[in-house]
Amino acid sequence: MRDRLNRWVENLPEDVNSITFRAGESRREEDIIQKWVISDMELDDLVDVVEDTMTVEHTGRVIAYNGKSKQVRSMNVRGQPKQKENSDVGMLVEGLIRMSEEQRRFLATMSDSFQTMHDTIQDCIFQERQHHEDMADAQLAIAINEHEATRDQVSTTDRALGLLAQVVQQKAGNVDIKSVVMENPEIIDELLKDETIVSMVLDKAMKSEN
Repeated sequence: MRDRLNRWVENLPEDVNSITFRAGESRREEDIIQKWVISDMELDDLVDVVEDTMTVEHTGRVIAYNGKSKQVRSMNVRGQPKQKENSDVGMLVEGLIRMSEEQRRFLATMSDSFQTMHDTIQDCIFQERQHHEDMADAQLAIAINEHEATRDQVSTTDRALGLLAQVVQQKAGNVDIKSVVMENPEIIDELLKDETIVSMVLDKAMKSEN
C-alpha cells in the first residue's frame, strides 16, 4: 500500500490543493479521518495514517481536491485481513486505535466548522462595506440633484429679469414697469418659479397689511 500511495501522490495534477482521507466499515459509513493541505503535507504522515486506519477499517478512499474544492482524483484502499484477538491486550490496542480515529474525525470536523465560520464573517464584512459605499453614492446623488435644482432656480430668475430688461430697452424714454409687466405676463410666470422672489413678495405684502 505504501508504494501505491507514493505513486498516486507523485502523479497528482499540479492544481491539486488538498487531500482528504475517508474510511469506514462500508462506503456509506465512511467518515473523514484526516485532511491535508498539499503545501504543508508530509507524504510519510499521509501513508502512516492510511495504513494505521486500514488495520481497523474495511474500506477507504484518498481524495484529491483542487483550489475550488472540486474532486480531481481518488484512490480506493482496502483494509488488511487480520486475525481476531480475544486477549485483553488486543482489545486495549483496538480501543486505542479507535480512539485515535475518533480524535482525527473530530479535528477534521472542527477544521471545517472554523473555515465555514471564517468565510461567513468575511462575507458579512464585505456586504456591510458594500452597503456603506451604496449609501455614500446615494447621498452624493441627492446632493448633486439639489445643487442642480438650485442652479435651475437661479437661471429661471435670470431669464425673467433678462426678459424684463429686453422689454425696457425696447421702449425709449420713461418706462412704466407696471404696464410692461401687464403687457408681458410671462415675466410674472418666470418670477413665480423662484422661491426667493415669492418669499420676498409675500413678506412685502404682510408688511404692507400691518
